[in-house]
Amino acid sequence: MIELLKQRGLTIDVPDMPGILLDNNYYRLSAYFRPFQKDPANGDNDFRPGAKVSDFLTPFMLDDQFRRLILEGTSRLELTLRARLAYNLALNGDAYNYDEPDSYRDIAYPNGMLKRDALISNIKGWVSRSHEVCIRHYRHQHEQPPVWAVVEVLPFDTLSKMLQLHLDMDAVAKTVLSLGLCKNRRRASEIVHAMVYLRNLCSHHSRLWNREMVITPAVLKDMRAAFPEFAYEDKSVGNSLIVLMYLVDRINGDREYSHRILDFLAQDDSYRHGILHPLHWD
Repeated sequence: MIELLKQRGLTIDVPDMPGILLDNNYYRLSAYFRPFQKDPANGDNDFRPGAKVSDFLTPFMLDDQFRRLILEGTSRLELTLRARLAYNLALNGDAYNYDEPDSYRDIAYPNGMLKRDALISNIKGWVSRSHEVCIRHYRHQHEQPPVWAVVEVLPFDTLSKMLQLHLDMDAVAKTVLSLGLCKNRRRASEIVHAMVYLRNLCSHHSRLWNREMVITPAVLKDMRAAFPEFAYEDKSVGNSLIVLMYLVDRINGDREYSHRILDFLAQDDSYRHGILHPLHWD
C-alpha cells in the first residue's frame, strides 16, 4: 500500500507509515486524501505535486480531538434535555403515560407506519433490556417506572422523537424554551434532531473536516447574535457548531464551552476552513 501511495505521487514524510496504516483503516484515511489528489471524483487518484502524508494526517488527528470536544457538548445537551423533559412531563401529570399511544401525535412515516408506534416500541425495548438500577428497582417491585427513571435509559434520538411527538404541548414548550430554543415545536425538534446527527457522527468516529452535512439545524436569531463573527458555509459542520455552542453556553450559564471550541479551531487555519466550508466531492 505504501508503494502504491508513492507511485501516485505522495511524499512519505512521517517515520511510522506502516504503523499508521495498521492502526487506521485505509478507507478512513483515504477520505482525507481527496483534497490533495488531482481529480478523485473522476477516478484520477494521483496526488497533486508536493502532497505529503502530514498534509492529511494533521486534519485526521485534529478531527479525533475535535470529536471529543463536540461530544462533551452534545452530552451536556442530552443530559439536560432528559432531566427537563421528564420534570415538565411529570409536573403536568404525565409521569406514567410515556408508552401510551394517546400521549403522542398520530403522524405517519411515508410507509404508513405511525411514528408514535415506532417510538413506543423503541421506549419499551430500551426499558425491557435495561439493567440500570433505576429500572431494576421498579421491575422487582412489579411497578411501572416513572418517566424520570425511563429517560435515563433512552438514547438521544429517542428523546428527540418524544420531544417531536408528545401531545403535552405545555411540557414540550417549557422544555425547549428553557434550552434556548424557539417555541415552534417543529423547528425546535429539527434543531435537536440535528444535534443528534452531529453526536452520532462523532460517536462513530466519522470525518468532520471538509464534511458536507446531510442534516443541518436552523440557526435562530439569538444564536447568530451570540457569535456575530462566526462565519460558515451552509451544510458545513460550522452550521451545527454555532447552535451547539449557543445551547451549551446557555445551559452552563457561561461561555467557557464556546471559547474552547473557538480556540481549538483557531490553532490551524486549514483545519478551521475545512470545518466551516464543506468540500463538494462531485
